[in-house]
Amino acid sequence: MHLYCTLFDRNYVTRGLALHGSLLRHRKECSLVILCLDEITQETLESLELPHAILVSLSSLESFDPELARAKSQRTAVEYYFTCKPVLMKFIAEQYKDVDWVTYLDSDLFYFSDPGLLEREYAGAAVALTPHRFPRRLSGRNQYGRFNAGWVSVSSGEEGQRFIEWWRARCIEWCRLEVQAERFGDQKYLDQVPTLFSHVTVLDHVGANLAPWNLGGLDIQRSEGGVAVDGKPLIFFHFHGVRRVLGKLYDSGLQGYEVPLTPQIRRNIYSPYLASLAEGEALVSRVSGRVGGKAAANPFSLPGAMRKFKRAAQLIASGTCVIGP
Repeated sequence: MHLYCTLFDRNYVTRGLALHGSLLRHRKECSLVILCLDEITQETLESLELPHAILVSLSSLESFDPELARAKSQRTAVEYYFTCKPVLMKFIAEQYKDVDWVTYLDSDLFYFSDPGLLEREYAGAAVALTPHRFPRRLSGRNQYGRFNAGWVSVSSGEEGQRFIEWWRARCIEWCRLEVQAERFGDQKYLDQVPTLFSHVTVLDHVGANLAPWNLGGLDIQRSEGGVAVDGKPLIFFHFHGVRRVLGKLYDSGLQGYEVPLTPQIRRNIYSPYLASLAEGEALVSRVSGRVGGKAAANPFSLPGAMRKFKRAAQLIASGTCVIGP
């Protein structure tokens, strides 16, 4: 059995719902374990009764690993969320003994085709990683790590579990959003994995973990089977940097990576994702008015509104904004 897992708080619920829906659309029999990082998120997801979703409370994870709870006071919320990743994978491996693989997914990933197309490429591995594939103009970003920690897949075998325990110990010890020689958050530790562990597969599939930082210059087309990237199927996209700015106007997150928002990228990649976010918002609105930064929780502020209008104008001028449905 292959279990997928993710984690998110109230601010990322609609993204988590988009991930869940896209995964089940292309792999109907799989299950997604969701670590709910606050009570509102758990209440909302319980009310939605998502199919093939296994909810785990943060308190349950902290009870499972007391060292995780003790690390909480030493880091910011985001740093703590990063620390939770390998602990969640260890929790799943110990709670579900019939699991053959555990794959961690950032909640802003979105599947465009069957993940099984990728799983066949790392079937014999203990650990599978996806490289950032930074182009030359972005080579300075290698300081954040060769591999992206938004997708990590681990087998239930001895070597895979040894990796999880090693990654967990590193993150418990230190997990900060600052760049050091051999570490940055939970991510840069992964640079050491191919030399420390055996049977590590580094995926080179162009459609795996496609993202703003490696999207530029690729041929994006609609095909009979879905979306193709340089002739290969787009399996999942990492929507890092997507932010609602004003109303239905979203920042695509491409500007910082010097990638133009072409009509093909807009139509084939970003528009389906924003449509899925809108569907998630509609679901959430039926069960809770407290999730996703509703106006009631964020009173009108003139300076804040002016900043949003200014940012919206900048995005429109740059051509990197996307209009949602």
